[in-house]
Amino acid sequence: MMIGTGLVMATMLVTGCEHTREGVEKDAENAAVRSEQAAEKTAEATREAGRDVAQAADRAGDATREAADKTAEATREAAGTAANATRDAAASAANTGDAAQQTLQIKTALMADASIDASRIDVDTEASTKTVTLKGLVRSTAEKATATRIASEKAPGYRISNNLEVRR
Repeated sequence: MMIGTGLVMATMLVTGCEHTREGVEKDAENAAVRSEQAAEKTAEATREAGRDVAQAADRAGDATREAADKTAEATREAAGTAANATRDAAASAANTGDAAQQTLQIKTALMADASIDASRIDVDTEASTKTVTLKGLVRSTAEKATATRIASEKAPGYRISNNLEVRR
């Protein structure tokens, strides 16, 4: 009987091993399918991430180009503004020089005229409005008129504003 029991056991063992072998093979096949599916999903996710990165790089490139264009435009505007300011400053300096020259010529001529006491006469010249202003004190209406005449002669084309006061 022992042989019969051993035979039954051997048959069961062989049958059990056969089922186990088939189970392992099925498990391996299932694992291989799942592994392929996971690999496909990973590949698709990688492709999608690559597209996202490419789109982000395109957007960054566009933003960089736009910023560079704005910077270039701002630089051009600043250069134009600086050029205008420089031109205006040069014109102002020239006008100031012209005004100072007119003031000096008038004051010198007033002091050179013996009929006027020029020590109390101030001369201001504004080149931008082409105006000479006489301020201060004179001894007579004749001195006031003479001061106007001298200023007109020394600053042709300028308007003379005579604010001199007559005090005896």
